[in-house]
Amino acid sequence: MIRCFLAINLSNETERYLSKTINECRPWFGKRVRWVRPENCHLTLKFLGDVEESALSSIDNAVKGVVSGYKDFEIGLGRAGVFPHQRSPRVLWLGLTGELNTLGRLQRDIDLSLAPLGFEPEKRTFVPHITLGRVKGGRGPLVDIQKFLKIDPPDLKTHVQKVHLYQSILKPSGAEYRPLATFPLKDSQ
Repeated sequence: MIRCFLAINLSNETERYLSKTINECRPWFGKRVRWVRPENCHLTLKFLGDVEESALSSIDNAVKGVVSGYKDFEIGLGRAGVFPHQRSPRVLWLGLTGELNTLGRLQRDIDLSLAPLGFEPEKRTFVPHITLGRVKGGRGPLVDIQKFLKIDPPDLKTHVQKVHLYQSILKPSGAEYRPLATFPLKDSQ
């Protein structure tokens, strides 16, 4: 069994901005937040969980069938937010802007294409975001959460041309992502 997810990678310029932002935010929260390594920042479309290696070719076919029907599109960084709410945040993230209707349709179509393979369709509304950090231990307010929520990123764009299937290898130092497959959109084939 391997732990997998489907994601969109971000532009190099966006990754550099996220690295700078994460470094600026670190002192605001001390050790209460486990920050994502900037090179691991991505937009998750579908978390598959533990998957039998024998199922990878079926996943490949399903996703390829969906993704090849989409034209390239653009997304950008939006305002900061938290899940589930400000009073007791668990995840710190940046939202997205741009062609969100296209992104939402792509996510939904991928989700539905995987249902016949036994992957439960997502019940929650898709909220496109880039996770920057996860709050460790204890619940309750974070002192500088309002400072975080005021982050207003510059107008950086990611030209979406591919969807990637990754293996997530959990290690004490943090997750390591290994690419398993790449699915080009219609204009990028």
